[in-house]
Amino acid sequence: MNTYLNSDIYITEYNEIYSKLLECGVDGQSAHIIADCFATADIFGVTSHGIAVLPSHIDRIKNGGYNLNPLISVIRETASFAVIDGDNAFGPVSAKYCLDYGINKCKSSGVFTVFSRNNNTFGPAFYYSLKAAEQGFIAFVCSNSPAQMAPSGGVDKLFGTNPFTMVIPVPNKDPIIVDMSTSVVAKSKFKEYKKLGKKLPDGWALDKSGNPTNDPDEAINGIVMPMGGFKGYAISMLIDIVAGALSGASYLNKVGRFYSNSANSMNVGFYMTIIDPYQVLGYEYDEIISNYVNTIRQSKHISGNVISIPGDDRIDYKNKMIGRHDNEK
Repeated sequence: MNTYLNSDIYITEYNEIYSKLLECGVDGQSAHIIADCFATADIFGVTSHGIAVLPSHIDRIKNGGYNLNPLISVIRETASFAVIDGDNAFGPVSAKYCLDYGINKCKSSGVFTVFSRNNNTFGPAFYYSLKAAEQGFIAFVCSNSPAQMAPSGGVDKLFGTNPFTMVIPVPNKDPIIVDMSTSVVAKSKFKEYKKLGKKLPDGWALDKSGNPTNDPDEAINGIVMPMGGFKGYAISMLIDIVAGALSGASYLNKVGRFYSNSANSMNVGFYMTIIDPYQVLGYEYDEIISNYVNTIRQSKHISGNVISIPGDDRIDYKNKMIGRHDNEK
């Protein structure tokens, strides 16, 4: 599953990110986590959360926006959950801490949940679930984020594009990867379209007055549309409650913005539930999940179509990236 770590293209990008972070005063262990996170994002085609955003993170470091020597701590805990304070650490650093903590607890409990406050944006959500899947665990991970969406029928930006993800390990096969924001697209897509000089597709955004727009500039200053209309709005609300309000983090339009000169924590909230499928189901998990995937892939398809599973596009992108680079050597 993680053979990409040995590819030249991953190693080159990882080393570039790692070196630049060290130059900015980030310690080696934190730099490793961040570099692995961003390089993995690019390998799997989530380029909006990879090396392209590193300069903005470096600007935030220079503005004092991150605590480079955080004391991440557990502030409340029972046998089933923990509440963790991220101490304004770099987002991937506190998120990986939360994930590792949850996995360690899950080894004895079978299921464990982590709530976390006082964090910053953690980048590509799937990264954390993927890391769990590589160890045989299933992790549902979600986060709230700065407000970019309005309630259905409104114009006040109150909800983030709040991503959620789960990666299902499949023995000897590529995993099922579900990773999405609760908006039609991530707002970073607007900037990509602007850079390309392209108009936005219909249904992606409203201007600040609530009118549909295809203009990237109007969209950047306006409102992102939720996926599936009211359904996306409702899911975003649920994530904001469990990851934000329930963890003691900021929520609604109180979440701090990434692109700012503030030295304060964004106070993003994380929610993670880690599951050990072998404790919950038993070792027949391997047979059941393999049969599950095979049944879908072998089901009848419409002429001209191929039955795909969530994550196939990410895996295909990864394979092309690694293959293309290898062919160029």
